[in-house]
Amino acid sequence: MFGTIMIVVTFLFSGCKKGDLFPRHSQKYPPDVAVEWMKLNMQISRTTPGFNSVVSGRSFGYAGLTLYESLMPAISKGQSLSSQLSNGNALMQSLPTADKGTFYGPASVNAAMATVTKALFGNTSAANIKTIDSLEASFKTRFMTHANEKELIASEAFGKNVAHAIFEWSKSDGGHEPYLHVTSTSYIPPTGAGLWVPTPPALGAPIHSGWGNNRSFLPGIANSTQPSPPIPYSENGESSYYKEAKELYEISLSLSHDDSIIAKFWADLPGNYNVPAHATGILTQLILTKGLKLDEAAIAYAKHGMAMNDALISVLMTKYKYNTIRPISYIRNILNHPTWNTLVPTPPHPEYSAAHGVVSRASAVVMEGVFGKQVSFTDHTYDNLYGPRSFNNFEHYASEAGYSRVLAGIHYNSSVLVGLEQGRKVGNLINDLDFFKHPSK
Repeated sequence: MFGTIMIVVTFLFSGCKKGDLFPRHSQKYPPDVAVEWMKLNMQISRTTPGFNSVVSGRSFGYAGLTLYESLMPAISKGQSLSSQLSNGNALMQSLPTADKGTFYGPASVNAAMATVTKALFGNTSAANIKTIDSLEASFKTRFMTHANEKELIASEAFGKNVAHAIFEWSKSDGGHEPYLHVTSTSYIPPTGAGLWVPTPPALGAPIHSGWGNNRSFLPGIANSTQPSPPIPYSENGESSYYKEAKELYEISLSLSHDDSIIAKFWADLPGNYNVPAHATGILTQLILTKGLKLDEAAIAYAKHGMAMNDALISVLMTKYKYNTIRPISYIRNILNHPTWNTLVPTPPHPEYSAAHGVVSRASAVVMEGVFGKQVSFTDHTYDNLYGPRSFNNFEHYASEAGYSRVLAGIHYNSSVLVGLEQGRKVGNLINDLDFFKHPSK
């Protein structure tokens, strides 16, 4: 089962010989070193305090960028992304330069991912640190038969320096050590009709209220992907707002078994994966089933991680701009159903727009760019809990993930539709990143 990941390295170098340097034959290397590190990042995000979907979206963004930059010297015509990123000049100046004559890409990736994983999960357990060290050591042992000592030492040093440079750069994005400040004591939610109030059962304080101001990977992407205002708040029974709330309430009364499965499958409830980890799991399954090589996987993980990070910044900017009331508050108090509950707990932040829609569509658009639009697939993340779910294409995946929040009672359908469009814009902008040098004309 994909959901219960074992850190088992199956790095197969059939046909590769010692001294057969990565830069000359990058296409032949399997994606294992990238896949196993991303699986471990998924696993650690389940067991490290504070790593909710928002925090994990950020960590996958920096992990993906580190993976790509640590392999970049071995990618044919590859170029650093630093010149295209927000405040990228600061990163560019701190990134190391590889000696391609002694560069072995997989070893660089291994060292970089071990380093950045420890840094990003700064509050993780001793057991998780031990697992990180074990995975790094396992790959190092395997690489000894495929590169000489000089190559391995130089490549590992390069990878570590890449990870250090990116992590130091990450500290200035507004979200450094986010697990320490999920809620803000300085933020006071606005009050008034139609505005967000804490929701049952936890009645928790709003989380990540300032996240929308964080530095995104792409300059200005949050502002350029903002949607129009939500449906105007109203308590009038003839208003669009009232009718949408009533529709959501009626949907909740007639949920089928499959409806409930969909809501729970995408809820990624505590103890399971969070939303970005689940999405990364889908990408990982496709990397393996479609036979991507290491260079292709590195680009895919970089795009995907940055898209999720920037999607979350965009949607949290929207949420705290409008501060709209959640359906449970309206249905209980305005529709007068005081004991009504959502199928899964309502997250402690405003309703509009729907984060699941934004993140899932951004994820889907990036995967369309990697694999093509009309690719069917099956997600095995929760086989033992809910069974596999199959999709005709990536849009189908994003739409179901988004609509699951309507079935769960957490979002209005209009918020989901807006979120899906918002995520599409984010994904398209990330897909426009240029990973390759072009000959001058």
